[in-house]
Amino acid sequence: MKNQKLLAAAAALLLTSALSAKEATVTVVNPLSVARTGAPVTIDAAAIRLLDHSYSGGAVAVYDGGVRLCSQLDDFDGDGKADELAFLLDMKAGESRKIRLVTGDTTAAPCASGRVHAQLFLRDKAGGGITPVRSAASPTGNLYNSLHHHGPAWETGLIAYRAYFDAKQTIDVYGKRRQQLELDVSRWYPTDEQLEQGFGDDVLLVSGSVGVGTLKGWDGVKALHIAPVAGREARIVAAGPLRTVVEMRVQKWAYGLDSLDVTCRYITYAGCRSVEVRVIGGKPFAPDMLLCTGVQKMQKSTEFFSDRAGLACVWGTGFPVNDTVKYGLQTVGLAVAIPANIYGGDATDRVNHLTLIAPGEAKEFTYYFWAVSEKEEWWQVKTAKAFFDFSSNEKLLTLNPPKVNLNTNPTASKR
Repeated sequence: MKNQKLLAAAAALLLTSALSAKEATVTVVNPLSVARTGAPVTIDAAAIRLLDHSYSGGAVAVYDGGVRLCSQLDDFDGDGKADELAFLLDMKAGESRKIRLVTGDTTAAPCASGRVHAQLFLRDKAGGGITPVRSAASPTGNLYNSLHHHGPAWETGLIAYRAYFDAKQTIDVYGKRRQQLELDVSRWYPTDEQLEQGFGDDVLLVSGSVGVGTLKGWDGVKALHIAPVAGREARIVAAGPLRTVVEMRVQKWAYGLDSLDVTCRYITYAGCRSVEVRVIGGKPFAPDMLLCTGVQKMQKSTEFFSDRAGLACVWGTGFPVNDTVKYGLQTVGLAVAIPANIYGGDATDRVNHLTLIAPGEAKEFTYYFWAVSEKEEWWQVKTAKAFFDFSSNEKLLTLNPPKVNLNTNPTASKR
């Protein structure tokens, strides 16, 4: 009798879900004349509401024909309602694909586990332990020594990154030998035993540089850290199954004569090494304001390439830490790609190759960065030329994501 009641309840739940679900179709277009694998597709909640006027930020299922896709809904502002839907598509050159969205479908999506990971830990200075948290904030803007690995960290199977929780907010790189998630075990600092097992480790000594892709101010001569501020916050917004979303926020950054609230939202997808950086201001940026990002110069050798149109790359070698006895030299490739509409030119200072950003009066803009490590055993990019060629193609892909066209005539779902 108990089992019959449970089955009846489950059937009623499925029936309710089916009755409340609405279906709409979108057309996803690959704007490029090249095929792409695992291309990120995003649809914001406002667009979903155009498809289904009753949508209030709840469940959405994604279907490619009759196949349910893994998808992810993320709540950026913490109000308990989804703000953006994301999924991945393999697409032929120039292809247009009909994708069905079913709102109100609460059944679980077929997502594989263990494709992405993000973490943030508070340090217990007295006891020596660490405690996982989703966010950390400071009115001084500096929790560098209060957080394990000095800030939030995130990874795919290809690469890992972290952002420092201090005025630098620098992006650092953890290179991998094998395609696997490691941070949940290594916590960024692998043991000697883990290194012998093939784990990766930190491959970059960023010091006061931009590292790779860090947003900075610009005074006409050099990059400026994001300071002083009235507060700084780190957040793990999402940690899978399909992408990580990590934020660094500042309040009242005294930049020139202005006071800025700025969020840097770092989005990384499963199977990818590139990071989408969405920079969101509390108000539109001043029309004559310049910011910058870029790639650092390496200690021992640096080969640099710029296409003078928003792509800046470096291939070089250096020590990843100050202990040059225990830890050997690492060779890495670092790159940033800036859209043409905000590209403000190239510059250089003592430690960086810089790309200037001219946001105009926009309130939000986007750019990308990525890194590779020469020690990656599965990949054949081992020279500066190979990395620069890869980066030119990666710029093409990242700056030209699939386009989504809406069909605003929702119907009751038949599934």
